[in-house]
Amino acid sequence: MAYGIGAAAARLARLVKGDGGAPHRTRLALVLRLENVDTLRGGLGPQVMELLLDQLTRRLVAEMRLLPQLRSPGSAEVLGLFAIGRQQAVPGLLARLQAICGRGIELPDLRICPVVNAVIVGDETGAADPAALYAHGRAALQGCDPLSPAGQLRFVEMPVPGAEPVPAAAPALTLDRIGLLFQPQICCDTGAMLGLRVLTRLRMDNAESRDLDEIEPRLDDETLSHVATHVLRQALDCLKGWDRMGAAVPRLTLPFSDRMLADPLLADSILWELDRHDLLPGRLEIELCEPIGRSGGRVPVTACLHRLAAAGCALALGDFGTGSAGLGDLRRFGVGRVRIGREFVADCDRRADQQRMILAILALAEHLRLATLADGVATQDENAFLAQIGFAAVQGPAVAPPMPAAEVDAFLLEHGRSLPLAYDLRRRG
Repeated sequence: MAYGIGAAAARLARLVKGDGGAPHRTRLALVLRLENVDTLRGGLGPQVMELLLDQLTRRLVAEMRLLPQLRSPGSAEVLGLFAIGRQQAVPGLLARLQAICGRGIELPDLRICPVVNAVIVGDETGAADPAALYAHGRAALQGCDPLSPAGQLRFVEMPVPGAEPVPAAAPALTLDRIGLLFQPQICCDTGAMLGLRVLTRLRMDNAESRDLDEIEPRLDDETLSHVATHVLRQALDCLKGWDRMGAAVPRLTLPFSDRMLADPLLADSILWELDRHDLLPGRLEIELCEPIGRSGGRVPVTACLHRLAAAGCALALGDFGTGSAGLGDLRRFGVGRVRIGREFVADCDRRADQQRMILAILALAEHLRLATLADGVATQDENAFLAQIGFAAVQGPAVAPPMPAAEVDAFLLEHGRSLPLAYDLRRRG
């Protein structure tokens, strides 16, 4: 897009190109990338996302004398050359860049503080063209730690002419950063355990933990494939362990993103791991996100789901009613259950608008012969209302919090002992 900087833009262009009689200058370029783009775009919408990038670019132009390159539609990068051509100015540029990114972006009725990774690329010879500088900056960004709690800003130099460039290797994601939590799903009719939903958490550098879906946009496809395989193995190990102790866990629900499902090796990995653990495919429920195939590609995601469904794995759709999955997709992929999220469940016991909405969604699910799971149930009053109107199962803080595998052992034993009494009281009530 054009930024309307007119004569100033022309002056900046001459400076960064070394024209106008200026002495030899180090050329400096910026490669800036917003992280979690899919999450931001999904939450803000494409128009507000473009406005956010425009506002950030204008601030870089005004405060850092950046001459920006035109941004292609949908891109989450800001590229440009600096009018300041002295390498000694780099520390000041990095400090200003840190301040700009740290202040956040003001939008109408909204202030966003996106995670930003950026590289300033320096070329002492001044011979490299902008495309080469941007390519070197993109390669350097691949070395940014995906689990850093904040963005990383740094300086890199172009390789000396004639020397073979060494690409920056992406840091390995050690598997000990990955942890699993399990959330019980309880039958509304009998109180029995129907299964456990697996939540994947990644430990950040600052010792905090984040959900995998928050970090996924920062991971490359190969790393994400390793994470999916590790989570699958760890979850099935736990399920097999509960089988050995005689605890009743009929099924695990494991969410897979579109990008994971687009991996051509995922279906084979899932079926092989089930066979290795001597578990029937029906013991695993694959939870999908909608719209199906948006980021992974319709063809590979469809092939993966058809393979898993044909083998006997159950399929469920998460956050039913909030996305854009067509009814044809539910039939095409053989979805057997839908999860209705907290946005519909909240205060459903006392808010008439919530009740009308959730009853309409429940009626649609029943018409399509889909089992229903209410997610995020926070109070016993919500739990009672959802059971009364016909939900098949519930999960949430009022039912049981997500817990590590070691705590699930004790929960299963205690739940098994209390089940007959709890069910008897429920029937009497």
